[in-house]
Amino acid sequence: MDDSNAKVLINPEFLPFLKGKNVSSVDEDVNISLAMYLFTARELTLARAAELCGKSLLDFVDILIDHNIHWAEYTEEHKKQDDETIKFILKEDGKQDAETIRASRYFKTCKTK
Repeated sequence: MDDSNAKVLINPEFLPFLKGKNVSSVDEDVNISLAMYLFTARELTLARAAELCGKSLLDFVDILIDHNIHWAEYTEEHKKQDDETIKFILKEDGKQDAETIRASRYFKTCKTK
């Protein structure tokens, strides 16, 4: 079998749901759906998923947004890094946010062992 022309039998009951918004063919819809699935399953990067379904990165991001799929990952590690950066900037500017002030007051009242 020629891998570039793989044939898939689709249950005919799926057909009314295919060929979504801004899609010109069932083949295109299936390729976009596969790219979205593999992206959300973390099997493909955003750029690779866009490439495989024949869309520009911006067009693929728009498709993900239309399907309420988060395309940017913001992990706890990212939040920690952002919090550290914000604290550093505030310290440089001589400013502190309320949470930092409360935390410093709390630690001043704690006894060390």
